[in-house]
Amino acid sequence: QLQRFDYSRDEQEKEFTVAAFNPSGESVVVGSFNRFRIFSINQHDNVWQDSGLKHVENLYTVTALSWKCDGSRLTVGSLC
Repeated sequence: QLQRFDYSRDEQEKEFTVAAFNPSGESVVVGSFNRFRIFSINQHDNVWQDSGLKHVENLYTVTALSWKCDGSRLTVGSLC
């Protein structure tokens, strides 16, 4: 089933540049410009939910994401 999230009205949202699933596959982080979003699967409804946004001023374009093998931490990298 295809699911769509529309951020076209958010003028600060730029194109997504990188994504990484957590080790369990229940969450995915998607990076863009100065921010990254977390999406999580709702096990009950089997649909993805926008679980939050982290804005980091002067982060610029997120170019790398990596989860710690136990899923407890996320590393975010960018190039200035």
